[in-house]
Amino acid sequence: MALSDQLMDLAERTKRLEDSAAASRERNQAALEERREKLQSATSAKAKEVQAKAEQGGTKARSWWADATADIERRRAEIRSKVEEKQAEHKSDAAQRNAAAAEGFAADMVVFAEYVVDAAGYAVVDATIARSEADKLSPAEKK
Repeated sequence: MALSDQLMDLAERTKRLEDSAAASRERNQAALEERREKLQSATSAKAKEVQAKAEQGGTKARSWWADATADIERRRAEIRSKVEEKQAEHKSDAAQRNAAAAEGFAADMVVFAEYVVDAAGYAVVDATIARSEADKLSPAEKK
């Protein structure tokens, strides 16, 4: 996938995140539950894709990324499991703690996403500069 296509995909994903936040503000339970199911499928698929790429590449960065996504997926599953467990118990105080934990995790993931987007921006600029420098040094360009 071309870099510009990846950036467009990221923009679309960001828009869907904004839509989820709007549904959260409106407390539209049905829309949130539907969105959660779609996100569950999408994040699991993306995590598997990233892990597969990491296994193919074998670089330290890809290895780190595979570990990071696996840890995020594990943590997300734990939070989801706890929420489901407490929902079955119908205990208000436990539900409040779980909601706070889920909100904290969501806030952490937003901060992580901000970091990743900034790191991706840096990588795009760095790659563009590297390509420009390589093109300047290319013997074919000097003719």
